[in-house]
Amino acid sequence: MSGSTPSIFEYTDYRRYLRDFYAWAKVHKKGFSHRAFLGNAGMAGSAYLKRVMEGQHDLTSDSIAKFAKALDLTSQEKLFFESLVNFNQAQTLADKDRFFKRLMDVKSPHRTAILEPGQYEYYKDWYNVAIREILAFIPYKNNAEEISRHLTPEVSPGKVKKAIELLQRLGLVTQGPDGAWRASASILKTDPSIQSLMIPRFHQSMARLALDAIERYPKDERYFSGSTLSVSPKMYDAIIEKIRALRADILDYVASGEEPEQVYHLNMQLFPLTTGPRKRGRKKK
Repeated sequence: MSGSTPSIFEYTDYRRYLRDFYAWAKVHKKGFSHRAFLGNAGMAGSAYLKRVMEGQHDLTSDSIAKFAKALDLTSQEKLFFESLVNFNQAQTLADKDRFFKRLMDVKSPHRTAILEPGQYEYYKDWYNVAIREILAFIPYKNNAEEISRHLTPEVSPGKVKKAIELLQRLGLVTQGPDGAWRASASILKTDPSIQSLMIPRFHQSMARLALDAIERYPKDERYFSGSTLSVSPKMYDAIIEKIRALRADILDYVASGEEPEQVYHLNMQLFPLTTGPRKRGRKKK
């Protein structure tokens, strides 16, 4: 284990940071314990830190400040820690978005690549993903206007150029010997904590496009169907596995199929229309 204290700037999950800090302190701080940590935080007891690390308790604004004191964080580290806790614990996408932007605004020479703003931008606008797929049959070589005309709803050539620049920066496209840019085989790897914001945002934008598609395209160019079901939790899990298997089969079929001519987006949606079993929320202290 490294002799240096874990850096909060390298984390996107504050609970994992606390676990790593605790493991480090047990080795490098004489007499360190759960009780000692909470004592330094000005808090009584011995179990609260463990429960926070295991996700059984959330931190409040008051306990965030106390934990920052026990962690001996600098003012900049404290600001990052506070924003990270609020980001991880946010219940709505709007709050997650707000606290993620705060994380991005914290200046640090140790900023982790996981918080690369380009990853946020990639999922924020639907056409970034669509443009990457278009490059499979219309390579980019200063032909932003042509790509723009193929997108529906249409996207300006200026936005197409910025999207290409973003894809280049993220390594999601490669330039061939002919100078044209095409989609690469690279996969955008994003920390699960950040995905909790990015992926739902992406699904929201695609759901809005799906709603518009009902009137934008004739029936022979789009497919919508749905079934309202009464299911048990066990049946729900089984249905999800069937959907995942079908999606995997479709992806394999497309990958081995004929040359593409158009970009589609496949939405698979299964969501409750009634209340049901819910896990109890974490306690705050």
